[in-house]
Amino acid sequence: MNSNSSRHRINAALMPKYHGRQVCLLGKAKDVDPNGTYFTLTSSDGRDVRITLNEPLSEYVAGLTEVHGVVQGNSIICDNYVLFSEEASNKFDMVLYNQAVEMMEKAADYYIQGVEQE
Repeated sequence: MNSNSSRHRINAALMPKYHGRQVCLLGKAKDVDPNGTYFTLTSSDGRDVRITLNEPLSEYVAGLTEVHGVVQGNSIICDNYVLFSEEASNKFDMVLYNQAVEMMEKAADYYIQGVEQE
């Protein structure tokens, strides 16, 4: 595993700190572009983030979605995404998740995300 495979879990407020880096952003997908080249993700802290795709979507994207990609300004260039079931979306506690993301960021020395090799 190389350093590019290390992805920090973030919310939208943390995006400037991770510009140009691999991240994992979880939120609710909405407003899919008619051409399927981007969609909006409302992150765990309630902010909207544009998710730009390398290839047009081949499936319907809505509800709880985890995006893996690189932060570029106020958007994420998506490498991969994971859709969760409607049941999982309905049961997921976004407020609690956001608190966990913020806690991991504050205690970064104690919660190591991913494995980086030199």
